[in-house]
Amino acid sequence: MQSQKCFDLLKKSLPATLQKGILFIYVKNRTLFFALKHPAYKMEFDYKLSLIKNLLTTLPPLQEACGCYKIERLKAFVSKFAPKEKESTQSVPKYKERSSGEFEIECKNERVKEEFIKLKETIRCSKA
Repeated sequence: MQSQKCFDLLKKSLPATLQKGILFIYVKNRTLFFALKHPAYKMEFDYKLSLIKNLLTTLPPLQEACGCYKIERLKAFVSKFAPKEKESTQSVPKYKERSSGEFEIECKNERVKEEFIKLKETIRCSKA
């Protein structure tokens, strides 16, 4: 419970851009680890590292909640357990066929001519 209180207070004291990127926080061997969702959040974290260290040493609520850990270092990493983004399911647009399938095939190549005939039949079947 004490560790969760410490982590919640720490997360709430961070800028909103960093709060969104944190998956979880834990302490191990006097090092505070931040598991982040994306490499962009890692870059942001590294940029604001001094701010986070300053928060830990200056804010009294954080000192009380996290004082038992005696944190010496901060590290961040991109977690492989980040939730995957949902794939968008795009549907095939539905439309009415405007062609009646009545057109002349003026092609000399027999293979291409056969493909046009198949296309013509497909159009006629879809109109029916």
